[in-house]
Amino acid sequence: MSRITRGVLAEEIVAYIRGQILEGELKPGQKIDQDAIGELLDVSRSPIREALVVLGQEGLVAITPRRGAFVAELTPEDVIDHYELFGLVSGRVAAMAATTLTDEQMAELQGIHHRFAASSDDEHFKLNEEFHQLVNSVAPRRTRWLLRNLQRSIPSGFFESTPDWVAKAIDGHAEIVAAISDRDAGAARTAMETHLHDAGVAAVDGLTSRGFWETDND
Repeated sequence: MSRITRGVLAEEIVAYIRGQILEGELKPGQKIDQDAIGELLDVSRSPIREALVVLGQEGLVAITPRRGAFVAELTPEDVIDHYELFGLVSGRVAAMAATTLTDEQMAELQGIHHRFAASSDDEHFKLNEEFHQLVNSVAPRRTRWLLRNLQRSIPSGFFESTPDWVAKAIDGHAEIVAAISDRDAGAARTAMETHLHDAGVAAVDGLTSRGFWETDND
């Protein structure tokens, strides 16, 4: 585990612990060693406790009085359900994009999709973000805030452990682009919901491959 520089912001502590959980470094039911985290990140206990409260609100951490903080007992169904909730909001926005994106934005979206399909592995994450950010740009401010909060509390980098994710993402993006290009709001909504459901399945596969649900007795 790499050390984060001194003076780290509270949200960076949240992101660090969240990453440790979602990348399988901390397993469901495992007690979170706040002293070890404090030493590693060179921070006091106070911001760590604040970070754990935030993660508790996200459902990733369970805080038990006088016992400490533990990684929540997430199930594969919990992860897929989160992605499907993300998909419901994103699908609504995709439907809006089908009727509001300009011709120039449409061409930009198609360009991002083509670059994603032809890019190397180290570019996929960036281009995937660009694709969804462009679609989400049509959403009202409050909806964009909700999307950001849904997105930040789901596993990231899972495609690194699921080789077929890129091919599925290319197909999913193609369906979304086709629907938006046809100005078909209903098809755009369905394509986005399906795409994020598939992403949830890939996330579960990635976490499983990292041994996220394994116990010491397995």
